[in-house]
Amino acid sequence: MTADADWAKKTLESAVNEIISGGLFDDPFLQARPVWQIAGSLLIAECRAREDRYWLIAGNDSPTDLIAGETAASAREAARHFALKWQLAAEKLKAGEVSTPSNLAADDLFKKVAHLVRCAESLYELAEQTSIWE
Repeated sequence: MTADADWAKKTLESAVNEIISGGLFDDPFLQARPVWQIAGSLLIAECRAREDRYWLIAGNDSPTDLIAGETAASAREAARHFALKWQLAAEKLKAGEVSTPSNLAADDLFKKVAHLVRCAESLYELAEQTSIWE
């Protein structure tokens, strides 16, 4: 197994475990396969649980996230959707529309929002680069 394939396998296993243990997904039987990646940095996987299909994103500095399969027809469209989802989540956090843990200091919240915005912007820029999706 190559280093890139090994990284993808470990990242995907970790992301699936995080999704299930974090309560983002309640079915313990989730099959996932990477469909696009920047080796050692970011991957998008297609997942299946029984008849349902999902897109999963994970990476070294990226949030691990999951969306319904019908939300996007391709990994590139899924990337665009994740970018928009994260941007909106950051705005809601900043506006106080989403509850945050009571022990989260204002400075930590600011850092979390800034990180989410950076991830969203970086992912959107990647989604706009046609050459990496062909």
